[in-house]
Amino acid sequence: MSTYNIKAPYECMELKEYKLSDFIPEFSEFRQSDDLSRFGCENIENNLIRLEKRGKIHFQNRIAICPSCKSHHAVKNGVYDRKLIFLRIGEQICTVQKYKCKKCGKVFYTDLSSLVYSNSNVTLPVIECIENLYQIYGAGLHKIRFDLKQQHNIEISHQSIENILLNSNYEFNYDNWTYSGYYLFDSLWVKINGEWNYILALFDVKLNTLVSAKLVESEDSTVIYNFLNESLRNQKKISIGTDLKHEYREAIDKLKVKHHFCKFHVKQMINRKFKDYFDKNSLNEEEYTELIDLKQDIFKALDAKSLKDANKLRDELINKKYPKNKFTNKLIWKFIIPYFKKLTTHLENSNIPSTNNKIENIFQKVFPKHIKRTMKIEQGLLSRFMLKLNHWNIKNEKEKNHTSF
Repeated sequence: MSTYNIKAPYECMELKEYKLSDFIPEFSEFRQSDDLSRFGCENIENNLIRLEKRGKIHFQNRIAICPSCKSHHAVKNGVYDRKLIFLRIGEQICTVQKYKCKKCGKVFYTDLSSLVYSNSNVTLPVIECIENLYQIYGAGLHKIRFDLKQQHNIEISHQSIENILLNSNYEFNYDNWTYSGYYLFDSLWVKINGEWNYILALFDVKLNTLVSAKLVESEDSTVIYNFLNESLRNQKKISIGTDLKHEYREAIDKLKVKHHFCKFHVKQMINRKFKDYFDKNSLNEEEYTELIDLKQDIFKALDAKSLKDANKLRDELINKKYPKNKFTNKLIWKFIIPYFKKLTTHLENSNIPSTNNKIENIFQKVFPKHIKRTMKIEQGLLSRFMLKLNHWNIKNEKEKNHTSF
């Protein structure tokens, strides 16, 4: 009897390689990023596996490594339950695999460090969401709690949200940076439990970001000098711009760095002095007109487009006929003329800004007045300040890298 070899019709067979998980969903592994993001586990590392077993979320390591002897030879040794709060699916009772090392006999647990902190049940994506809600929108505790409930199915107390904000650990990490040498300095007044404190801040003009900040109880010249000296150790020191506080002048002169005044604050101070003088003195129309002309001449010298023009306008101001009295003498001969070089430093070097608007803009966006008056503890103030500053830095970096077409 003849025998025939009959080949299977492999052309019509699918190329998929089937696994047990294709038939039993409980054994499936969610490794793809889109699947993981649905369950708030998008940040887990490759060695951590999320499974579904008996209707519960189960975590185990792909390769179990003994934390004591670093051996890879371990066997499963039961499970334990752990309550975790996930983004989008809320609170879940999960099972976590336990292992026993065959080499040293130590019992250890699945490494969940990429998903949750050791002493917390709130997963890292939830913590990141809470931090983003605060630093982007400035939302309060109860608003954050409401948004988590409505948008992400998460029920969490406002005190837990407060603890997360307090423990946020964003810090400056510019240890290896080389600063440009062109800086702005200012202090932000903040109230902690009813007492005024100060955040000293140093801004790099070329890097366009704060490079150092410190909370202090006083802003005297010694404290400011120590802060600047520590912040700029082994860095370029070409110029520092400030407003008109004498404590700033004393500290920067001691630091032996070129100092320039913010033109906006100078004009603001001059306007205020003229207004106070007009309010306190009865002037005839001629005297009033002469003083207004004097103020306009001062502003022309401050707004000059070049150093040559500024010096020319300064000389004209010296020779100008204006009412000679205690007010005008103090303004011209004790401020404008002695500090004229500090008022026009930006005309000598285009890298030096004429105002402190950049650092003022950060302060207004990071800590507006209605926020900086409500802090109760130092840790809460610093954590919130750094979180908001982190968002400002990220946004600023995107703007610097944006290309217009």
